[in-house]
Amino acid sequence: MKKRVSILLLLSVTISLAAQEITGSWSGTLNVMGNRLPVVFNISRTDSLYSTTMDSPAQNAFGVPTTKTTFSGNRLEIVATGLGIFYQGTVQGDSIIGTFNQGGIPFPLVLKQSGKPLLNRPQEPLPPFPYRSEEVKFPNKKDEIELSGSLTIPDSTGRFPAVVLIAGSGPHDRDETIFGHKPFLVIADHLTRNGFVVLRYDKRGIGNSTGDYQGATTRDFAADAAAAVAYLKTRREVMQSAIGLIGHSEGGLIAPMVASSGKHDIRFIVLMAGMGENGLETVMEQNRISMQQLNMEPENIEQSLRALREIFESLSEWEGREADRVVLRDRLSQLWEQYPLFVKMKINKENFIRNQVNPITTPWYRQFLTLDPSQFLQKVKCPVLAINGENDTQVVPEKNLAAIQSALDRGGNRRYELKAYPRLNHLFQESETGRVDEYGKIEQTISPEVLSDITAWIKKQVKQ
Repeated sequence: MKKRVSILLLLSVTISLAAQEITGSWSGTLNVMGNRLPVVFNISRTDSLYSTTMDSPAQNAFGVPTTKTTFSGNRLEIVATGLGIFYQGTVQGDSIIGTFNQGGIPFPLVLKQSGKPLLNRPQEPLPPFPYRSEEVKFPNKKDEIELSGSLTIPDSTGRFPAVVLIAGSGPHDRDETIFGHKPFLVIADHLTRNGFVVLRYDKRGIGNSTGDYQGATTRDFAADAAAAVAYLKTRREVMQSAIGLIGHSEGGLIAPMVASSGKHDIRFIVLMAGMGENGLETVMEQNRISMQQLNMEPENIEQSLRALREIFESLSEWEGREADRVVLRDRLSQLWEQYPLFVKMKINKENFIRNQVNPITTPWYRQFLTLDPSQFLQKVKCPVLAINGENDTQVVPEKNLAAIQSALDRGGNRRYELKAYPRLNHLFQESETGRVDEYGKIEQTISPEVLSDITAWIKKQVKQ
């Protein structure tokens, strides 16, 4: 799964400024324990709404989507709910004087307008397009929220098979923007050019969608995906019996959740780096790989993983009481003590504890640890395409593809295909190492081979 990370690793902010001309890029530098961390806020405006992505050039993090922006008078407030970030500033002349707060730690941050370096993303489609694109809104009636998205429709008459794109974990917009890439924009463009209606949408509480992102769980996001399917069934351009789902990362868990219910008549699902193992084992494997990439000694790794497993398992009894926080802080302190010196030099104990407590105690994280994809996969009766990259360091291909296959077999579903692609990472980019810090450096958004394979497989399913 895509990691929910702190400001020290990957930054995400939404920003809005005065009624004066403030669209463009604004940059400043955070001083984090003596380390200078440049940040760039990229501001755009649609009607009366402002939105912003954030770049952290030193960490190769570009175009990271955000949550909420408000502006009153000359006062700016930025909230990045999923990361526990709050920025507050005041426009003074050609600057914004403010404070960046993350995890309760304030950092002064002065912004100046600047030019934004252009990222080369050759796969991003440019107009004119050979299809129609509509801004749409649809309800999740049960939760009383409204989701906003883009619907792309082939520019010809008739009814077409349709696809809902379901993003991975994190505060994603409809394009699943990450590190300056827009994977869902590229996928939607490719599929629509090949005769499919495609719906992609902002997560609840993100972009133009209403609702509470911070308090939402995977099951809530599954309800939103089901609402997207229900909306497609109201469209006259859509072939009602040929609606499928494509889920990436956590979306690859949500797709089977929706399809297994039997309520939505799903024709097919595509799992891109979808989980087969349960949430706890997935997170444990992610941490093992991260520790190996830090060149920690094997003995240190095993010791740290044992402590980490105890922490995660204890979260099942979390009630948010002060006593719970004391116990969790103590366990995190013990974990920090086990790290080698070169890790401790990057962040002190108190900041380490503070940066961990809030993310891992959210409703999303605690539920995610308990979710077992096999319970949903066993009930899926439609065709399944499950794909991974062999360089994926977030959802390890061997274990997860095997677990997906095992679950489908136990459920009696033989209509599936599995494939692992050499050299492809978690985003299905051609990569060298598969490390997260490589994503933004790679110009390719998604392998053309993957786009071609998904399209060919879906066409085969809707013709049957």
